[in-house]
Amino acid sequence: MYYPPQYDTGRPGRPRRLVLTLAPPVLALLGLLLLYAAFRDRLPERAYVSGWEPRWAPGWGKWLQSLALSIGVFEVVFLAAFAHYWRWPGLQRWTAATSVAVAVSIATGNGVGVTTLIDSAGPAALPAWEVPVEITLTLLGGAAGWWLSGPLPPAPGAHTAPPPGVPLLSLAPAQRAVYAVSAWHPRSLLQGAVMLAFAWFGFFNLSRSWQGAALMGLLGLIAVLSARTRLRIDGSGVEVSLPGLGGLRRAVPYDTVLFAAVRPKASGRGLGMIGGSRGWGYVSGRGPVLALRLTDGREFLYSTRDAETAAALVNGALTRTRGAAGC
Repeated sequence: MYYPPQYDTGRPGRPRRLVLTLAPPVLALLGLLLLYAAFRDRLPERAYVSGWEPRWAPGWGKWLQSLALSIGVFEVVFLAAFAHYWRWPGLQRWTAATSVAVAVSIATGNGVGVTTLIDSAGPAALPAWEVPVEITLTLLGGAAGWWLSGPLPPAPGAHTAPPPGVPLLSLAPAQRAVYAVSAWHPRSLLQGAVMLAFAWFGFFNLSRSWQGAALMGLLGLIAVLSARTRLRIDGSGVEVSLPGLGGLRRAVPYDTVLFAAVRPKASGRGLGMIGGSRGWGYVSGRGPVLALRLTDGREFLYSTRDAETAAALVNGALTRTRGAAGC
């Protein structure tokens, strides 16, 4: 039977994901402190590294303060994000993977910067391999955080029929119906273009660090390639695919859907394949919108002119599977 809204869907495995979110930045800081302590007598009097943005600092104390402050800010941000996603293990996994990737990037960039200054009387150029190695290790760190988060607990199942008043298409036991539509999302295209422009400008004008520009460029490219989507509804569930990203797909099985409804319009803020605590999906800012109420308390939203037909098909499939009286 369906778990009530107060059921904590994120409880299984949450301690592990919380540790993976909070521990990596602290471990990165401790590792850099040990590195500095081990080679303190062989470093120049002035520091020439500071956080992710290399610059001359009046002393190593300033560099250490800047590093500790950066780590503290990341810890607060990651903790706030984890608390916000307290009931959603999938979003917690993304938070943990991001934390590991950030910690690896901080440790690698600063570690190479410090070791380059060993036995140096002044500023020393970073080796040419530093950025490629840092990017590679950052990606590997994110993948490791994702893997170490472990398998996600299954979503609560629903077995009750949709409530009265929602669109409903009566389906015979052997009847097969399919709904398919594609859509363009101008907002995603515009947002992606803006992010790509900022990434290009930032890469050549604002910073010598690669992280900010690379992240902005990656997010912009994903947004542009996600501007066209496809929705398919059949007897197995609901599926969204992104043709621009090689047909990347995400499915919504019927056993995780309570019912389908139609909304006049919905905001597209914070949605996409990952989404947030509100839900996930693709909306254009104009109605109508297909809205699936999911068993984990979130929603799946998708803008389509035939939203009522799509909702009726989903509810019809749910009713046929679960029985008109529910359980």
